[in-house]
Amino acid sequence: MEKKTDEYYIREILKGDSGSFSPLVEKYSHLAFSLSMKILNQREDAEEAAQDAFIMAYNSLNSFQGSSAFKTWFFRIVYNTSISRLRTRKNIEVKIDDVKISDPEIQSTESAIGQLNINERQKYLQIGLDRLEPDERALLKMYYYDDFSMDEVSVITGLTVSNVKVKIHRSRKKLLQELKVVLRDEIISIL
Repeated sequence: MEKKTDEYYIREILKGDSGSFSPLVEKYSHLAFSLSMKILNQREDAEEAAQDAFIMAYNSLNSFQGSSAFKTWFFRIVYNTSISRLRTRKNIEVKIDDVKISDPEIQSTESAIGQLNINERQKYLQIGLDRLEPDERALLKMYYYDDFSMDEVSVITGLTVSNVKVKIHRSRKKLLQELKVVLRDEIISIL
C-alpha cells in the first residue's frame, strides 16, 4: 500500500474530502496528546486540548501555506491551545524566571546525576521536570526528548529562535537547580 504525504491529504481536504483528515488525526494524535500532556500534566485536559487543536487545524487548514511542515504548523496549534487551556485552568500567566546558578553548582549536580544508574537518572529527571513551570517543561521535552530543532520549537511556540535558545538554557539551569534540591532531599532522607 502506497503511503501518502501530509500534503496529499491537505489537498484532498481542501477539495472537499473531509474524510482525508482522518489519516492526519491518526498520524498525529499520539504526538498531539503527548505535547499537551507535557504542558498540562492532566490527562483529561491534555485529551481535550489535543481534540481542540485538531478541530482548529481542520477549520484553519485553508490558512496553511506550506512554508513549514504540516507537523510543525499543527504542533504550534497544539502548543497554543494547551497554553491557553492552562491559563484558563489556573488563571495564571505562564512565565520563566531567571534562576542564577554558578558553574560549580551545575558541574556538581551533573556529576551526581552521572553517577546514578539509568532508572534512577530517569526517575530524578522526571521529578525535576515536574517541578518546572509547564512552558519550561514543554520546551525542554520538545528539544531534548522529541528532537525538535530550535527552528521547529520556534515555529511551534511562536518565539524567535534566539528567544527559544535563551529559554531552553534558563529552563535547563532551573532543572539542574531542581535536581540539586531533589538529590539533596534524597540524601537527607537516606541518612
